[in-house]
Parts: sequence; C-alpha cells; structure tokens
Amino acid sequence: MSNFQESGINFKFQSSQWTVVKYDEHLAHKKVSNALQPTKAVDFLGIHDNGQLFLIEVKNYRGHTHDEETRNVLQAKGDELMRRIAVKVRDTIATVIGSARFSTNDEAFFTQVNQLLVDDRKKIVIIACIELDATDDKERKAQMSVWMQKLKQKLSWLHAVKISINPVDNITALLPDTEVSFI
Repeated sequence: MSNFQESGINFKFQSSQWTVVKYDEHLAHKKVSNALQPTKAVDFLGIHDNGQLFLIEVKNYRGHTHDEETRNVLQAKGDELMRRIAVKVRDTIATVIGSARFSTNDEAFFTQVNQLLVDDRKKIVIIACIELDATDDKERKAQMSVWMQKLKQKLSWLHAVKISINPVDNITALLPDTEVSFI
C-alpha cells in the first residue's frame, strides 16, 4: 500500500498490485531536471497489476480560481493548462528512459515502465485530476469534456492511450484499488 499527498489531495493506492512513485519528486527525474531546465514531470507514475501504466497529474485550483496566475492558465478554454499537462507527459516519457539506465533504487520499476511504453498492445492511461471551485455540475462536465479533447489532440502522437480528465469525486472509478480524498 502506498499513500501520497499532492496539492491538498490524498492518494491511497490500497492494493499490492500497485507500484507507484511520486515521479516529479523522484531522484531519477531530478537528475535530468537539474541538468536540463526546464524539464517537467507528472505527479505520479504507476503500474497496476504488472501490466497497466498510469501517468497521473494533479491540479487543485480550489480557492485559487480567481488568482491572476490561475485565470491565465485556465483562459482560452484551457489551452494553456492542457499544453502544460501535455508537456509534463512528454517530458516524463523522455526522462523515464534515463531513469531505467541510472536509477539505483528503482531500476526494475523504471525498466518495466519502459517496457510498457513500447508495448503497443498496452494502453497507457493518462489521468489529469483537476479540481476547481464548485461550479454548476453540468458546466463543469462540459468544461472537462472540452479539455479532454484538447489534451487528446496534444497527445495524439502517443499511440494506444486512454486519457481522462476528472475531478476528485470521479477519479476513483479510473484508478483501481485507490482511494482519493481531500486532506
């Protein structure tokens, strides 16, 4: 069982079928990002049941949707936010290759991540957990749907991916054996 916090949200991967690292804070990623700025990464990199690769990015804007920086990121129907998430996915995929080569404590994990990345029979699951201040549920679903299409376009170069954008209350349906809650 692994328990991680990100942006005021707790992720409890409850099953031994999960292997998860907090990739944006992992030493393997930091070696690359320190050498080549700016290099970004998703929050979590996980493998479920030895066969499903998950890249998870968390954005919690609750209480900040009216901040100038947040408004800039969310404007233009989320183009900038989806660009930032796509860059994190791209950089994560690029840096896990190096992670498999020089990680001393998680070499087997990163080797398996690379194997799953090149296996075109396996879908890569990309989840963006985006939390906003409470809005009309119908409006929020429409917004998330538009964002998901934009992210799919930006990640169209990835073959065999499943992309999902959801708030915290819908995310557990996408992450097997996982409990997600606010801290």
